[in-house]
Amino acid sequence: MIEKILQSLDLSADEVKIYLHLLECGQITAGELAKKVGIARPTLYGVLQRLTDHGVVKRSLTHGTRSFSAAPPETLNHLFEQRIENLQTQQKAYQHILPELMSKNGVGGINPRFQMYEGAEGVQHVLKDMLNYQDCETLAFWPIKSMVELLSSDFFRYHNKERIRRNLYTRAIWPQGEVLDIKSNPFLGVGEDFRREIRVAPTNVHFTMGYWMYANKIAFLSSKSESFGFIIESQEMVTMQRAAFEVIWNVSTPLAINPIHTQGFVDEMKQGFRKKKD
Repeated sequence: MIEKILQSLDLSADEVKIYLHLLECGQITAGELAKKVGIARPTLYGVLQRLTDHGVVKRSLTHGTRSFSAAPPETLNHLFEQRIENLQTQQKAYQHILPELMSKNGVGGINPRFQMYEGAEGVQHVLKDMLNYQDCETLAFWPIKSMVELLSSDFFRYHNKERIRRNLYTRAIWPQGEVLDIKSNPFLGVGEDFRREIRVAPTNVHFTMGYWMYANKIAFLSSKSESFGFIIESQEMVTMQRAAFEVIWNVSTPLAINPIHTQGFVDEMKQGFRKKKD
């Protein structure tokens, strides 16, 4: 267990072995260490040099004899923090160039147009795909009660936070028989904080399978009774489906939600965003 954890810091198996041995035996010369761990001196000196560069091994010189000892274990915690900080910096840089990379997706090759998923976990992957995008409008023809039964409230809490963080503004249409209690599901709020508008379709519009449009894709999801989903990537189909969506949107009724019921989720969400930013 500890070996795998330390190797996640880009330490080799030999480096982890040497560090743990030094931690256990204390200060020791390279010759003594080579005999105990069974590593040739030339190789061992290279390992010790890398560990010293990482700051997890200390080198001492006493009466002309060089010896080595392990840095305190808490030192490695700083390496984890440094690695996390570096990964966050690289992630921000990657998100900056992501739109450019996505525009090149499939250029010079065959770009998949249809992806099929089955089971609740597979359907979650369908909705997670939109989280690869940011700063755009999405349209959801959405039987929310059926979707929560399929994927769980916890998943939608997570999905809504990530959607909002990526500034994916959503207009959603719910059928009347699918409206959920907002007190019990505060992540389903509306307004600027939620980057969302919700309207309720007329009584004669009923559906248990939904779709969600974003970029040049449409994600279709079934209810729990069939439990499957698929993504179609087609600008023509998005254009056609958008036209049908707008017709129903214009005859649907805006959902009124008391912000008192959703404020707790908003506060929790903003606090999480601040922590990620810091």
